[in-house]
Amino acid sequence: AIMCPDLECVQQHAGVVPEEARLLASPEAPIVLLEARADHRDRLAPSVAPASRHLGVMLPYTPLHARLLARVARPLVVTSANPSGGPAVIDRDEACARLATLADGFVFHDRPIARRVEDSVVAAAHTGMRVVRRSRGFAPMPIRLPVRAREPVLAVGGHMKNTACLVLGDLAYLTPHLGDLGLEESARAWQADVEDFERLLGVRAEVLAHDLHPDYATTRYALARPARLRVGVQHHFAHVMATLAELHVDEPVVGVVFDGTGFGTDGTAWGAELLIVEGGRWTRVSTFRPLPLPGSEQAIREVWRLAYAALHEAFGPEEARALTSRLRVFDDVPAASLATIARMIETSVSTVRARGMGRWFDALGALALAMPRAGFDGHVAIALEEAAAAGEVDAYPVVLPSALALDEPITAAHEIDLRPTVRAAVGALLEGVAPGVVSARFHRTVVEATATTVTRALAATGLRRVVLSGGSLQNRILERGLVERLGEERVMIAREAPINDGGIALGQALAAVLALNAVSGQ
Repeated sequence: AIMCPDLECVQQHAGVVPEEARLLASPEAPIVLLEARADHRDRLAPSVAPASRHLGVMLPYTPLHARLLARVARPLVVTSANPSGGPAVIDRDEACARLATLADGFVFHDRPIARRVEDSVVAAAHTGMRVVRRSRGFAPMPIRLPVRAREPVLAVGGHMKNTACLVLGDLAYLTPHLGDLGLEESARAWQADVEDFERLLGVRAEVLAHDLHPDYATTRYALARPARLRVGVQHHFAHVMATLAELHVDEPVVGVVFDGTGFGTDGTAWGAELLIVEGGRWTRVSTFRPLPLPGSEQAIREVWRLAYAALHEAFGPEEARALTSRLRVFDDVPAASLATIARMIETSVSTVRARGMGRWFDALGALALAMPRAGFDGHVAIALEEAAAAGEVDAYPVVLPSALALDEPITAAHEIDLRPTVRAAVGALLEGVAPGVVSARFHRTVVEATATTVTRALAATGLRRVVLSGGSLQNRILERGLVERLGEERVMIAREAPINDGGIALGQALAAVLALNAVSGQ
């Protein structure tokens, strides 16, 4: 993100609509994601948001910022004081030790920093402005729940983009954004921050809600901490419940949850799910066909692996190997590496099958844009969205479910199958069709397949409302397409709580309150 001294400076770099200008100058002072001007590269360093059509911009929100910006009279990159992937450093001695190779100077104060607080991020969406990261300025202002908890409830959230949530009565207090918990030091900082949050609000909860993933640092913490009641909440159910909590919806809904991954009740990775949610109960009625992840987590970074997996699934092993010589994403991948990945997929060695919509976007993005690696979470999916050509396009072929799993376990008959989509998209790329057109048609395919399946679910159940959630639905093209196809009067999307994993603690909290009240006989 960049910090500009004033709105006039912002307008030199990005387009600003009145609502965005209001948010930039609001007391919350968030980072606002803006559409960059075509010529902004002439005035900013090329390393600022490279290859993106958007800029994260904020205005000064402390006197120190204002003085600094007035002196330099230009935009500055303003970011957290942390080594990549770790928690923000807030201790003076630790800063000198850990950041000395990153910073040429330090500005210290004679008062210690009490707690970590990241900047909030907001962005325009099809149906209004949305909080993408809820932190400074927004947290810990509470969100009122549609039900009251008989006693305090602590929901510990997920593993990425973590927030925790503490419920007192009918008020849900989300912590500021606490970040990703992949490093041991991040998990330690997270525990200290969460327990400090409880002290701030004067409680020690004995009802804990957590994700089902056994290896999440948050789950391990919830299972190890003394508690009177623990409630495990499935990841995608929590996404839907977060929206119901914020919007006070008191009716059954169809939930569409698209994200990178979430632990399913069958022990596999979910992430492109259609759920029926009623109160504290849910049913999984449809999903997308899974994609092999050769090397598991490594495939999320080295997305050429996912590109190859998609070819393998769509064309078979022999034709997939032949296609690698014709698609640019594999230009720098050694033949030996491709052979190893092929064997891994064929033998299922070190390969899991994941249904995440984010993984399908990674695979298609890698193929269409010749991007073999992801530099950060969502990198390839964001690039594919931004590359999409404007205007109306037709969907690619796709196989729709032959049935809905209303009273039975999910099988192949209940899946949306994107293999015909991959075959058509690859054929188009080999014929020289522009990547932007391939991207637009892929987006249209996902929208049409999802909307058709949701419409069938609404007709079969008699339900009226649809919740859209999950990090992949921050994609403006998907959101707009689904809202237009399903009808704005039917679709509900959270605005105050992030629809990415930054909001699932709120959903966990509501699920736990319902479970607690049921146990208490309320």
